[in-house]
Amino acid sequence: MRRVVALLGVLLALGLAQRAEVSLGSPFGVQGGVRFPLVPLVLDGRVYGGVGLDALGGGMDLLLKLPLTDLYLGLGAFYGTGPALSFPGDARGQGGVRAVLGTWLNLPLPLLGAYLEVHPTYYLTPTQGFGVGAALGLSVGL
Repeated sequence: MRRVVALLGVLLALGLAQRAEVSLGSPFGVQGGVRFPLVPLVLDGRVYGGVGLDALGGGMDLLLKLPLTDLYLGLGAFYGTGPALSFPGDARGQGGVRAVLGTWLNLPLPLLGAYLEVHPTYYLTPTQGFGVGAALGLSVGL
């Protein structure tokens, strides 16, 4: 049943997607995902999956756009098969919740965007702890 629900979630996300994204960094190393509008010009959703040297996993974020800026804030959750990337190295876990502090980097290319994010993270499993990660990504779409 879990696989069916996960497959339906991915298919619905792909159908509603506004942008395809690839990022390098926290939480798993290399992530690929889609971003879609929940409330146009205000709130986006993002689902992603990733692979790294230590982990394979996925997660989702809710992203609030700050008006008249290139900044956005968000909250998300993730879970993987191994420890996620963060600083300090001893504060790592397989799953947790995170805040997203991001900004779009201005590129003079149509339909292509770049972004930089910082992720304060609270790990819930296997042990509880706090860490900070970051990601640099490319986004293609409208």
